[in-house]
Amino acid sequence: MAQGMHRSLKELLIGRPLKNRELQAERLGVLAALSILSPDALSSVAYGTEEILTVLAGISAAALWFSIPISMVIVGMLLVLVVSYRQVIAAYPSGGGAYVVGRDSLGTLPSLVAGASLLVDYVLTVAVSVTAGIDAIISAFPGLAHYRVALDLALILLVTIVNLRGTRESAVVFAGPTYAFVALVLIMVIVGLLRGGVHGLITRHVFVPPPLAGISIFLLLRAFSSGSSALTGIEAISNGVPVFRAPSVRRAKLGMALLGLLLGAMFLGTSVLAFSFGVGPVLNDTVLSQVAQHVFGRGVLYFLLAFSTTAILSLAANTSFAGFPQLAYVMARDKFMPHLFETRGDRLVFTNGIIFVAVLAALLVIIFGGSTGRLIPLYAIGVYVGFTISQLGLVVKRRREAAARGRPEPGDTGRSIVNGAGALLTAVVVVVFTVTKFAEGAWIVLIVIPLLVLGFLKVHSHYLSIADELRLPSPDFHPAPTDNIVLVPVATITRVVAHTIGYAKTISPNVIALHVSSDPATAEKLELRWREWNPGVRLVTIESQYRSVVQPILRYIDLIRSQTEGAMVTVLIPEFVVGRWWQGFLHNQMGLLLQARLVSRRDVVIAMVPLRLSGR
Repeated sequence: MAQGMHRSLKELLIGRPLKNRELQAERLGVLAALSILSPDALSSVAYGTEEILTVLAGISAAALWFSIPISMVIVGMLLVLVVSYRQVIAAYPSGGGAYVVGRDSLGTLPSLVAGASLLVDYVLTVAVSVTAGIDAIISAFPGLAHYRVALDLALILLVTIVNLRGTRESAVVFAGPTYAFVALVLIMVIVGLLRGGVHGLITRHVFVPPPLAGISIFLLLRAFSSGSSALTGIEAISNGVPVFRAPSVRRAKLGMALLGLLLGAMFLGTSVLAFSFGVGPVLNDTVLSQVAQHVFGRGVLYFLLAFSTTAILSLAANTSFAGFPQLAYVMARDKFMPHLFETRGDRLVFTNGIIFVAVLAALLVIIFGGSTGRLIPLYAIGVYVGFTISQLGLVVKRRREAAARGRPEPGDTGRSIVNGAGALLTAVVVVVFTVTKFAEGAWIVLIVIPLLVLGFLKVHSHYLSIADELRLPSPDFHPAPTDNIVLVPVATITRVVAHTIGYAKTISPNVIALHVSSDPATAEKLELRWREWNPGVRLVTIESQYRSVVQPILRYIDLIRSQTEGAMVTVLIPEFVVGRWWQGFLHNQMGLLLQARLVSRRDVVIAMVPLRLSGR
């Protein structure tokens, strides 16, 4: 009954189980796939400009002028990355992104650095996007500020459940909010430029740079690195190529181009309008919200944009729910992560990866109090490390292939120049971001990534070691029969004991019932009843002066093994199973404790022998 209720609740939350042959039907077209792979990148419009202005506003009002050239440089870098990742898609259609590129072109260590960087970034993406989404709602309804962390956690839970329902269902749910946000931001940009945006640029002398007094290159680089967070998430398409319907490569490349076009127009347009209207960072009111108020007023379109901003920022987490499990699957297949990440759940998604990233993100939200500002400094380093490795890997890959052919392919030189320039730019961003954000928390990422790499290497070494031990010595190797001594721990004579002894006799003629007693009188009574019952099995009684049960059994097993070299010892633990789940807590758990202590012993087999009771 309990199992049936659990199944019904599970199907209510995530839907009916899907068959393997239904996997192809879960593949998506360009627009549907973008709705689950692009929100991270598109949502950065909500905070990318604000991150630039926050740094510049701390210098002087005149420094805000630099938001325009900085935004233009970031859009130029976006163009380079889009071109590069279209090449990654063509070269590695099975997905995996920077990790796979690094593995095939640069070697194990660079690939693991890329993998660790992206996994860290995916977790931070969930935390940052959810907290930023709630910030957008708080901008419209300041009274909710006291419930920030609770709202963050509720949002993570909601997105997790939607993703557990499967790729197609999550795309259906997320397509509307994603494209509503895109449409509203583009309308805001166009209307804003027509309603005084262009005039504001001229009035604020956008073509006349301010004097550089008090404005250092370091501070400008810091603003640039903060704004570069707007490009996080564009690698998700190259990681998730298998999400697209066939021809997946062509659809993924089209999706990457469309993402670059939309993101560039939205981000640069928002930066231009923010400068034109003289918008700056304000507590509990985002830059995007302020720009929207200038364009729409606090009317219907403003509140629609506020809600769609929350939705897209929350859906940015969905990019990680698609990307993290896929990357974890590829790395688990290569034996650098636990095999549990290879398993698909009832809805043909990598359930363990989805739950894992949700739990980690929730912990980050709690630790940092739901503060987007405190999480942002940890953000973007990982993804830019991945950018650098993937582009450098493409250059090396192309050179190796040209050397193998004896000549380069037409266009290889141009592509390598683009990839090399992209690798240089993104490497500069990594250095700048690390230096400028180090004291604000970036040092945490610089510690976590090497620790993850060491963990991956340890996991890989373990799997290789286990494989060596499990491998047959030779093709004609056959197991030799061994003697089997069966022990049945007995507390008293019951149906479950009789049931276990009956089973023990079917697997060995050498069965011993073992009783541990701290009371001689009780032991004597049991021995008398045992002789009267006479089940055909010898009863051995051990006195325990310290009232321990497990330790005397372990010592007796060691004694048997020392006297019967080469024999196996099988311990059959009598267990009764009650009818209701809560009744299990009312009974002795000695069997579980004994099983936990014996599982690591060599040449000892442990099994629970259940007798199912009706229970009331």
